[in-house]
Amino acid sequence: MIASLTGILEHKDGAGAVINVGGVGYLCLMSTSSLLGLGLVGSVVRVETLLLMKNDALALYGFASVEERTLFESLTSVSGVGAKFALAILSAYAPSELTMIIQTSDATRLCAVSGIGKKTAQRIILELQGSLVALGNGTGVHTPEAGSAEAEAILALEAMGFSASEIALALHGGDDEVDQGEESNISDLIRLALKKLG
Repeated sequence: MIASLTGILEHKDGAGAVINVGGVGYLCLMSTSSLLGLGLVGSVVRVETLLLMKNDALALYGFASVEERTLFESLTSVSGVGAKFALAILSAYAPSELTMIIQTSDATRLCAVSGIGKKTAQRIILELQGSLVALGNGTGVHTPEAGSAEAEAILALEAMGFSASEIALALHGGDDEVDQGEESNISDLIRLALKKLG
């Protein structure tokens, strides 16, 4: 399996990106958010990848983080949710936000994604709610309590353009990890995260 690619970004559009690795151009289908975070054409980029069979042909999918790839795999394991819908959901919500939506059974927000109806949204929640608890322990997807100061700080940092992995590292990585008992103020969490993010 092709787990990741590091190479020169040759082209990107609304559907995906072409990454040149050693003279070979790999077309990676990606979410809108991951595409926006790739940078400029001509720059060196790295993406996590997953190779899948699509309509009797191989398709390579690219992701900004391991967390996003894991969620993509989880979403496509749900009956009725193919790769196209999984990318649409990941284009609408960052991994941490999507995990929170599923954990809090917020079907309304899932239905806001084009093509996702109420029944599909409920199926996603039903089938993934339990497994995402394990994901949080195994892949670095951290799920704060909905409505908490940390959850609000994450949403604010995502709006500033930081990735889920950057935010997780800022709030939970290293010796300066936030003590939620002491740093319960949203502005304090954001200030500390921005300090660590440089």
